[in-house]
Amino acid sequence: MISAKLKHSLMNLSNIFLFACIFLIPASGQSSQNISYEISGEERIWLTQFFTDIMLTERGIYTLCGSSKPITLIVVDTYSEKEAKAFFNALTEDEKKEYCEIEEYSLPETWQKWEEISRRFSMPRFRFFKTGLFQSPDAFFVLFVDILKTALIIQENYGLFQKAVGFDFHPLEVALEIDKSDSKFWKKIEGHSNLFGLLFGFGKTNSTIFHWKHFDHPKACEEFCQKIPSSSSCELIKGKVKFSIDHFDIPSFISFGEYDEVVEKYKEERSRIKQMYQGHDFLDLTLKKLTH
Repeated sequence: MISAKLKHSLMNLSNIFLFACIFLIPASGQSSQNISYEISGEERIWLTQFFTDIMLTERGIYTLCGSSKPITLIVVDTYSEKEAKAFFNALTEDEKKEYCEIEEYSLPETWQKWEEISRRFSMPRFRFFKTGLFQSPDAFFVLFVDILKTALIIQENYGLFQKAVGFDFHPLEVALEIDKSDSKFWKKIEGHSNLFGLLFGFGKTNSTIFHWKHFDHPKACEEFCQKIPSSSSCELIKGKVKFSIDHFDIPSFISFGEYDEVVEKYKEERSRIKQMYQGHDFLDLTLKKLTH
């Protein structure tokens, strides 16, 4: 659909902004041990697409299965069909060549369905929710959070977070508050792109240089910062693409330096994740990992 295609086109153009043991009951009705919920055949179809969008198109699988990305930020557009068409028609021919069309992407529709049934699935280690930390008139924002990895990255960079919030805290306690709108900790770090860069798994070097270059440098450093070279962590997607467990990209962020250890680590994680899913049903294994 057009709005989904628009959303991913805008994401490609806005890279600089970037920032327990339960198995699923098969649709056939077969049973297995440690099952605490059921889904219908119809739900299985749209849930498979839903988690393909979340985990593969949006790269949430690195938060689910990897070690480097504590939080995945997902932007869900709310453009009308008319607005999306108007945007596309206003593009130049060169811009249209850069346009990305994600086949079968349906997150703007399936998110509401997920909210209606999400309470069936206990996810003790993860938080998966709409957030008010970011605002846009044309989108809402979803965070997919691994609580333990988030607490650990805060602990590893405690001094930076403490300086931003101005008080002492326990990393695990504040990680568990991330979905609470009245959390003093998360309100204090709004606007700190370097801290969110760490939480989103972009690496300390990339997060720091990005913050200095675009948000935090003395006027005397302006010319120097403008000339700092950078590149995308992955190739920007063009044309039509369909994501699957055999075909998904590493997380997208601004990378500094000809050799980026963070990029190389994500490539290794992608290979391990593909092997992890080999021979397994994508939806079943994803829900098993979410609910362990």
